[in-house]
Amino acid sequence: YYTTDGSKPTKYSNLYKDYISINTTTHLKLRLKKSGKYLDTLINKFYLINFTKSFPVLAISIPKKDLWSEKRGIFVRGENAYRDSNGRYKNCNYHKDWEKKVTMMYFEDSLVVNQQCGMKIFGESTRANQDKSFKLIAREKYGNKLFNFPFFTNKSLAKHKQLVVRASGNDYRGTRFRDVLSAKLVNGLGVDYMDYQPIHLFVNGTYWGVYNLREKINEHYFKHNKGIPKDSVNLIMGKWVRQQGSAKDFLKMYKWFYKVKNMDSTNYCIANDYLDIRNYINFRIFQLFINNADSRGNIRYWNSPSLDGRFRMVLYDTDHGFGTYNRRFLAHSLSANSEYWYNPSWSTRFLRKLMLNKNFKNDFLVQYSHLLNTNLNKDTILAAVAALKASYQYELPRPNQEIARHLRRVPLTMEKWESNVEHLNQFAKLRYKFVKKELLNVFNIQGWFNLSVKGDVGRVSVNDNAPLCLPYEGEYLNETTFSIYALDDGNFSFVKWSDGDTSRNKQINSSQNIVLVPEYEFKEIEKPVLTNTLAENNIENQKSSFSFTSKDVLFWLGLALLTLGTLLTGIGIWKIKKARLSGL
Repeated sequence: YYTTDGSKPTKYSNLYKDYISINTTTHLKLRLKKSGKYLDTLINKFYLINFTKSFPVLAISIPKKDLWSEKRGIFVRGENAYRDSNGRYKNCNYHKDWEKKVTMMYFEDSLVVNQQCGMKIFGESTRANQDKSFKLIAREKYGNKLFNFPFFTNKSLAKHKQLVVRASGNDYRGTRFRDVLSAKLVNGLGVDYMDYQPIHLFVNGTYWGVYNLREKINEHYFKHNKGIPKDSVNLIMGKWVRQQGSAKDFLKMYKWFYKVKNMDSTNYCIANDYLDIRNYINFRIFQLFINNADSRGNIRYWNSPSLDGRFRMVLYDTDHGFGTYNRRFLAHSLSANSEYWYNPSWSTRFLRKLMLNKNFKNDFLVQYSHLLNTNLNKDTILAAVAALKASYQYELPRPNQEIARHLRRVPLTMEKWESNVEHLNQFAKLRYKFVKKELLNVFNIQGWFNLSVKGDVGRVSVNDNAPLCLPYEGEYLNETTFSIYALDDGNFSFVKWSDGDTSRNKQINSSQNIVLVPEYEFKEIEKPVLTNTLAENNIENQKSSFSFTSKDVLFWLGLALLTLGTLLTGIGIWKIKKARLSGL
């Protein structure tokens, strides 16, 4: 017996006779009957017809009633939904923590993952959108307690407990990659983020469009990303909502910041024991620059006693970013008055109190300057947008293409989509200029100076950031103090600066343009000498590694024939007519 609608085959389903005719993309479920009894094992086959794209394909098979039934469907409001006094729907099915059993198949060049798992609706306010995000959960009761595959390119992780299939939140009818852009830009700053992989989604054989497969931020994320035991992670959302572990440490930090009146050196040391300061600075600067007002409460802190107990940040849900370029987000984030919905005093308290310390203020200004030269430089953002545009441009469905009925209003014309992408380009250019002026105004600084480090070889680290290849040039705020450190580069070893200073670490504090030239000398790396005795032993080892006797050859040949015979015996005969398969 077989089905093509995601339901489990029963005696009332289609009965296989001579052949199964497949003309369109189909997710086939087969259930065998032996000696009058139905076998529990289900066979899943996915046939992709006339679909040639570059992104991987995720195929989900789920009974229709688990999606669309008023009583139990997770994609509908449901029979118990009602409107509140503001006209918003409450108690909807998609608001509930319901989990449905599904089959997921993941294809790259071929099928790489095929397993049953759980499926839940994911998100907050975006649950009400027609285009919803959901998460997939590996559980032992479904057969596999993990997804064992390296889905993402930036991280070589091959074990995942949960995966998010994300519809891009508030950007679902925008570029479809705004939050992915943030992940791309924040990489390398020491701030945790969710890696990504754009995919094509099919549900019960019907095309749903392009989604972004993402990591899920929970205790399993920290176990697989950092090796921290999952019972040793405290994860806090927003003001002080506990998502995992305990909120005790966070509340202790929150109350301390609430009560502290000054940020002298003693208190700053205490603050540094609570909070990873550089991590917090990079996180705050990133959110301020992209103008993500939603970072008020859509924010994640985490700590672990297995590490050092300090809280660190996770970049999470930045679809509200990259919007209005001229919001004075920095000024509003340093205001004790809750003038806007996005700056209640509790959300700005940490930054306001820390800014009372001159060392924090200096490091914040230097870091902002440096990131405007690197990760948040307009050219860096423009290049990232161009790369994502080229990747998504011909993968996204358009209005005239076949797509699931409930999503037919989601696809945009190429012109509209390109206009949304161009908005990101304009934001990068205009926000860069606006932020540079805002920094001068907020902190009453007179201007910027240019730091130029010349050379054809060598690398430098500015303010303990990631090494930069030479030549390097950037603008920094006047009268800020920071270090520049000369690093060796392969065979090239640092000797001195052009002014004769032999110290690798140079302190910078200026309001005038600076030109630095580190001098290097070439040092050939000595190759190990291979003695005759070592060479002879090495040759003998190689010989012994590849020596086979006639018995060995016969053994391996017999094993190969036995394996081939088993495979041939296990192949069933299926007659598929009218099926033109492409891609998978």
